[in-house]
Amino acid sequence: MNQAFVLGSKPSPLGRVGCPALATCSTEAPRRMGTVRDAVVLAAGGGQRMGLPKARLLVDGVPLLLQHVERFQGAGLVVTAVLGADFDDIAALLPRTVRVVRNPRWAETDPAHSAWLALQDLGDCLLAPVDTPPASPGTLQRLLRADGDAVPSFDGHDGHPVRLCAPHRPGRLDERLAGAPRLAVDDPACVLNLNTPADLATWRAVRPRP
Repeated sequence: MNQAFVLGSKPSPLGRVGCPALATCSTEAPRRMGTVRDAVVLAAGGGQRMGLPKARLLVDGVPLLLQHVERFQGAGLVVTAVLGADFDDIAALLPRTVRVVRNPRWAETDPAHSAWLALQDLGDCLLAPVDTPPASPGTLQRLLRADGDAVPSFDGHDGHPVRLCAPHRPGRLDERLAGAPRLAVDDPACVLNLNTPADLATWRAVRPRP
């Protein structure tokens, strides 16, 4: 993730953490609040530092993208996945219940563009990059009970997924969420970014086993 897009409030011993500005609304406050029915997973990148697209990373034999999908669907949300690199192979991993949006320009655009491709058709939603651990059920419920924009927080660090209230417009997510409530959660993994094999090893060492 681009360090310029990070919201994190202080350095972390776990490595780079925070909430990347993946792009959604402008900095003006949303005009309404509603029920969250959708979730977006951004998974268009090629994963150069990881050596393969992070959507395809296997954890306990299950692709990381599919773990995000299952966690969101388990909370009753309709999932949209934004794909780019290895489109056909990654799309084939997903159940038909997932809405797939393609970013054909994934190699020349940033995550903000991928986010906008999905968000322009959605109402209130949760959003996570694929290169973060899937949110815990407790974190999801905390976000779903919130009003308006919100960011989960652990030990003073911003995490994922974030809650976004419609209407959505292109723009930097860090600017939009600068004044959003931080919701304290007992979920240290929510602040991790899985950018490198070392990051993945850190998560594997601390996460609960299924």
